[in-house]
Amino acid sequence: MKTELTEIELPCGEGSLTARIPTRNIVCVLTRQDARGLADEREAITQSLRSPISSPPLRDLVKPSDKVVVLATDNTRPCPDDRILPPLLAELESTVPRENITIIVALGLHPPLDEAELSRKLGRDIVARYNVVNHDVNDTVYIGTTSRGTPVDINRRVIEADFRISTGFIEPHFFAGFSGGRKSIAPGVFSVRSAYHNHGYQMIEHPKTRTGILKGNPLHEDLVEQARMARLNFIVNVLLNKDRKITHVVAGHPFKAHEEGCQIEREIAGVKVPQRADITITTNSGAPLDLDLYQTCKGIDTAAQITRDGGIIIVASLCSAGIGPQAFLELHRSVASPKEVIRKIKQAEPIGVQWENQILARTQLKHDIYLVSSLDDRTVRDMLMTPVGTVEEGLERAFSVLGENAEIIVIPEGPLILPLLEE
Repeated sequence: MKTELTEIELPCGEGSLTARIPTRNIVCVLTRQDARGLADEREAITQSLRSPISSPPLRDLVKPSDKVVVLATDNTRPCPDDRILPPLLAELESTVPRENITIIVALGLHPPLDEAELSRKLGRDIVARYNVVNHDVNDTVYIGTTSRGTPVDINRRVIEADFRISTGFIEPHFFAGFSGGRKSIAPGVFSVRSAYHNHGYQMIEHPKTRTGILKGNPLHEDLVEQARMARLNFIVNVLLNKDRKITHVVAGHPFKAHEEGCQIEREIAGVKVPQRADITITTNSGAPLDLDLYQTCKGIDTAAQITRDGGIIIVASLCSAGIGPQAFLELHRSVASPKEVIRKIKQAEPIGVQWENQILARTQLKHDIYLVSSLDDRTVRDMLMTPVGTVEEGLERAFSVLGENAEIIVIPEGPLILPLLEE
């Protein structure tokens, strides 16, 4: 008897791949509520700047003499800075002359963007007309220590500015709760030293340092404290649908506007899940989020939340830019098991980009991970994963381990979902 198959499109790179999955094994497919894109994005952004959340209008907050920095996101984020910046800068320039405005790409510890990447991310016209610089982790100023002991080193230009604005995209985040808001300051423009404390072993291991949690999340609260110390003045954050259209704009008070945006995102991204899966199939939601394996840990972490202990995660992620930071590969490659990854971090921190290794290893203690990607097989195995050519090959292998009746949950856009387990 022929097995009935269900075809499901999975975002991968700039396109997608079609996974053919036995219908009888599928428990559910987790998808976001797909909100409609705004009819006029530019007008919506302009109005949000003129009627912001818990804040006077932007033009009333700045003076002609002010030096203003605008913090934009880098190319690992789908934030549409090329659509946010034109109305934002136009509103600013109604008061502040252009030569007083600097755009800083809030890279965190990511590599700098070259001219072509800046043009793709921010828009060619913006790059040509404004002073645009990449964050430099070696050009920071120590401004104090948080109540949790994090030394706060912030980009010198940010500290020397009179007014600080950040763009951002709000989505579930696997240890900060949600992205956006305060993250443009920390980790966006902080130092390696700040990262190692805020992303340290104990902070990452805290039970509330998880997706969708803000209240009681020590890492999030530490980021907020850093953003307050750096005097972040105003934010313009957006929510997106699956077509990368802006559905909501939250602008204004850097913390209250962000909280409002997170609440909207929680309602859109939250999906009830009736049970844990034996096999979870997911992605990192295509480009630019699946640029490398380092970023793909976000989608893997979402899948881990709804996969039973001993279950298998199959993830499709193009990883067109490779592994990500070399230190990410080196730490995993230096040991033979996820347990040893955890032990090495505890004993030797600070080390590399340990937070990503730690979260990945935490998943690997409970789940085998099968990866469909453009990475070579040896690299995938060095990351303690199993390389597979297709989702179907991954399923065949998983069924051979877990049995033909293994139950499957599919998350086509892994990092954009907030699973709400009902059991």
